[in-house]
Amino acid sequence: MRKHSALLCTSMIGLVVIYLLTSCAGQPKPPIFADPDLNNIQFEAVTLLPIVDRRADKSYNLDLESSIGKRVEKNIKKKGYSVIRQTTFSDTLQVTNEEIAEMEPYELQALGTENTEYMLMVYLDDALGKTGFGYTFKIEATALLINKQTGAMLWKDKGIGSQGQAGLAGCLMSGATKAGAMDECVKNILSSFPKNPRKRK
Repeated sequence: MRKHSALLCTSMIGLVVIYLLTSCAGQPKPPIFADPDLNNIQFEAVTLLPIVDRRADKSYNLDLESSIGKRVEKNIKKKGYSVIRQTTFSDTLQVTNEEIAEMEPYELQALGTENTEYMLMVYLDDALGKTGFGYTFKIEATALLINKQTGAMLWKDKGIGSQGQAGLAGCLMSGATKAGAMDECVKNILSSFPKNPRKRK
């Protein structure tokens, strides 16, 4: 009788675990922050400012605009928006990467051009490649959507990408490993970014 009860209890626990796993599967990851009215805001274009490098250790060399910037642009376009790439943080202010890395979200309103409306700030938080018995690469980044006209932060999320390949093949394929990790990181960040209303149907 006790054995039967134990088996029944174990089965019930298993069913509960399976239910929890299946009910969570496929659900979109909620962002770190989203304005409650974000889905009702109508906008067609996103201004992508230069990527901000706020890594504590910048010894690992990475071309941020061609590696991170182009991936962010591609993913935002898939959401149905046109993307305006800026080559400078501001057309009126003289600010450095280090100064912007220390700015609070409400201070970012000063950036962008006079015609900017919705701007996306992307921060590289960490990037590290390791060569050992193979090659591994990990990257972390954060993104904010700012309404320049009001200074309000509308959305914020973070993403991590990590890829690795063992053995000599891993060392030879380090470029593909880095690309895969960056793709994963940007995809994870922008998975919670709202689609353009025209693409929600």
